[in-house]
Amino acid sequence: MRKSLSICTLALALAIAAGAQPSKAADTVTFVSYGGSFQEAQEKAFVKPFTEANHVQLVTDSGPTVAKIKAMVEAKNVQWDVVEVTEADYLNLVRLGLLEKIDYSQFDAQTIKAIEPQFRPEYGVAAVMYSYGIGYRTDLGRDDHPKTYAELWDTKKFPGPRALPTGTFANPPWEAALLADGVASDKLYPIDFARATKSLDKIKPNVTVWFDNTAPGVQALVSGDVDYGLMPNGRVLQSKSQGAPVDFEYGQALLYVDYFVVPKGAPNKDVAMKLLAFASQAKPSAEFMKQIQYSMPNTDALQYLDPEYAKSLPSAPENLHRQIPTTGEFYGEDSGNGDTWQKVSIDVWNKWFGQ
Repeated sequence: MRKSLSICTLALALAIAAGAQPSKAADTVTFVSYGGSFQEAQEKAFVKPFTEANHVQLVTDSGPTVAKIKAMVEAKNVQWDVVEVTEADYLNLVRLGLLEKIDYSQFDAQTIKAIEPQFRPEYGVAAVMYSYGIGYRTDLGRDDHPKTYAELWDTKKFPGPRALPTGTFANPPWEAALLADGVASDKLYPIDFARATKSLDKIKPNVTVWFDNTAPGVQALVSGDVDYGLMPNGRVLQSKSQGAPVDFEYGQALLYVDYFVVPKGAPNKDVAMKLLAFASQAKPSAEFMKQIQYSMPNTDALQYLDPEYAKSLPSAPENLHRQIPTTGEFYGEDSGNGDTWQKVSIDVWNKWFGQ
């Protein structure tokens, strides 16, 4: 045994003398988002360029939820490093103490300057700005389409099957249901779940696709299985650019902001912070926006985009003023009985949908 060790030690010494270096385990980072073409665009624009340039091994996953992150942190078995979450999930994760503080010392001064303070809070950095609104087919033999949720709910004026997100999805249908029922955009919160479910009762017979992952909903529109739906601007407009007879209506679209976070106890926290700093820079942000029509918070990124293309983004002035900002704060608040409104939201949905 001692002889074998001596031989191994001698071999290593000779290798080093010849110029070889002892092998070092490569850094690893696990990136988690919402799958489909959206996550593919993120990986192509900034995740893979970062990992390849820094010789970091990349692991990917999808389907982030508060419950999954909570379970990992409490079990002290965190497997995710950089995770995209909705604003509501972000606020819940902060409230539960499940996140690492973002190390903004890794961000260069110009990136910090180009991102508004509200988009770089203590425990997360804005990942994307996107819109959920009316997606529709353009080959239905008519030159009009639903421009409000009341019209999307009007199955006599606009007959045809619909696709809507479930109440367990990151972007539930409550706001759209209330707007369809005549609630003013500045009176959406707190959500009146009784009124929202009654509104959903009216359209439920015409909803043939309920989705809790965006990809199936958009695919149903592209394939012609549905004529209309409540869908994200980016994936619909990406399908349009690829030749599908679909389009997106920005009127009454619901504007959302997602955040990148690092779960408490992430195994590769230092690499995760460097990845966030890189992804937030102007050029990587622009590369993402070139692939899918969502907006990144870095305002310097717009200079790298074709001006006409930039007009299709949610943050374009001509689109921004037509949309309705959502707030995740409501869902993260205590409902008064120890549960968050997000938990109440899911319980209401499961009871209504199971009827």
